[in-house]
Amino acid sequence: MKALQTVIMAVAVALSWTCPQLAAGGKDAPLPPVVVPAHPESSLTRSLLRHYTKAQLQAGTYVGSEFCIACHGDKAGWRDSKHAQALRRPLAQYSLVAGKGIVADYDQNGMDDFAQGLDFNSISSVFDAYKPNAPVLGFSAGTYQVTIGQVAMPVLFTQGGTGDWKQRFVLRIPVSDTLDGLSVENYVSPVQYQEKTHEYVLYNVSAWYDGSKQPKILPGMTSTQVAALNTNTFSKKCIGCHTTGQRDIGQNAAGEWFYKGYPAVLYDENDPSYFDYDHDGLAEIVNVGCEACHGPGSRHILAGGDPTKIFMPEDDQVCAQCHVRVKSVPNGTFEWAMKDDTRTPWIPGVSTDPVESFYSNAAGYWPDGMHPKQHHQQYHDLMLSAHKTNPYLKLNCFTCHDPHGPTTNAHQLVTSIQSGGLVIPTSNDNDTLCLACHATHGPFASITKQQVLDYAANRQTIGDTVAAHSRHYYNPEGAIGVSRCSACHMPKVAVTAYAYDISAHTFEPVAPEKTLAYQPQAGMPNACQASCHQGRPLNFSRSVLQSDDFGKWNEALDVSTAEILLHAYGPGGIWWDTSQPTSMANSSRRLSNPPDKPLPPVLNPLDD
Repeated sequence: MKALQTVIMAVAVALSWTCPQLAAGGKDAPLPPVVVPAHPESSLTRSLLRHYTKAQLQAGTYVGSEFCIACHGDKAGWRDSKHAQALRRPLAQYSLVAGKGIVADYDQNGMDDFAQGLDFNSISSVFDAYKPNAPVLGFSAGTYQVTIGQVAMPVLFTQGGTGDWKQRFVLRIPVSDTLDGLSVENYVSPVQYQEKTHEYVLYNVSAWYDGSKQPKILPGMTSTQVAALNTNTFSKKCIGCHTTGQRDIGQNAAGEWFYKGYPAVLYDENDPSYFDYDHDGLAEIVNVGCEACHGPGSRHILAGGDPTKIFMPEDDQVCAQCHVRVKSVPNGTFEWAMKDDTRTPWIPGVSTDPVESFYSNAAGYWPDGMHPKQHHQQYHDLMLSAHKTNPYLKLNCFTCHDPHGPTTNAHQLVTSIQSGGLVIPTSNDNDTLCLACHATHGPFASITKQQVLDYAANRQTIGDTVAAHSRHYYNPEGAIGVSRCSACHMPKVAVTAYAYDISAHTFEPVAPEKTLAYQPQAGMPNACQASCHQGRPLNFSRSVLQSDDFGKWNEALDVSTAEILLHAYGPGGIWWDTSQPTSMANSSRRLSNPPDKPLPPVLNPLDD
């Protein structure tokens, strides 16, 4: 234990962590912040006992990920993950730094749009209908702000901003009846920045403007008036999946929602991922940290790192807390897993009931009732997939994703998989992520695990086999990804920041016949058209999909292209006959007319 304490204190001193004090009981008024004394005798346990009683620590208290990383340094990459970077306090020194600061720069002039003072009343944008009361972005005296009409509102934190997604701006609204003159709740502004296209889109704009497109929020309003007018509240709609641990959540006498998290005991004061969410003078543990999956860490620390005192996830329940589109039960008050009548969240390692008993499904599907139309419902997808029932490996979320990993790749995919006694380097872009498990059986029976491990030396052999299965040329590393497993089995058919930017996790290559079968319901995308064949059979331009009305697949080109593709993939299809029985063990049975030899793995001239 003494060695553990010494390591932790050395790290604390090196990082100049601050140590705000919390009065015993958690919800009472806090004591002023103090700094951890820099000497070996100042143990981690003693530090925690300054903020909590021993009974509270033994019962299980959230302490924050910095405690975990102090000993588990190999997990420090978490700090650069989307789990850790979702919510950020805007600091001027991190302007235009992806993952840390404001990244909005619509004209790409090297100055963030707040510092530039972007006025939507003076440019053409999605806010044209709201002129002369369109939002104005600003930066003054170290504070970012959004002005709508006559009301300037400080940005407390941003959501997103990792450089490849979207960035939203969460505000406090000036009111006349609070001590600091600002709302208790944090409200999501109507301004959303698209990081890939450098454009702005509207986000729940009706919460800010009335039917005449006039601002709802006016100077001098009370908290009660604001709460009645603006429903875009972060505490009621969002915080449950963007934090680690909940001390309290509810509504105050004015009707404003509030959330109280656990104080950040150890943190770098320049780290933008820590900020005072509930305005009590202390920075809280927000974002998805270690304890969101492993449960409260205080008992583990009190026991000197005893591994039996911390929860080690073995299935997807921890992911299902948030990667689902749900309503809380029984009243549907919140949009995350929670028993809202008792304000009881599902806690890893503590809750004895499955996470499914804490929510009702509110997922958005295409007409087949299987494939996702909206984001953060990957757990729903996976539960519908053959990966949960196949005879070889019951795949979990963390088979393919590293929850501790940094954003070195867009989706925190693992970089290696242990399979067949080998540690196989993996990548989605060359199919090794899938072949690490699928090699040696089914249509890939001729590929060995050793060949996948040494992909570069065996690319020709692997390419021949995959091409025979895909009936396409083999160039998964190309821009289009011809014969890339995920292009067919995980088509992007859902929406979050952009239309068609979220992959389905059912692992079913959606057949063109579904596009045709659901025409009375406006159709649905199929894997062939959503990934590659858009507009006409050999049109590989993604701009066609992005310009379409998301949700409608009943235009003439949609139908005619699906009908052409149906001859290859559908009932009686010459490449994949969907009327034939299939199985995970022998999916090649789908080939009604298999080739005598594999198609040559040469580059398609249309590919990059």
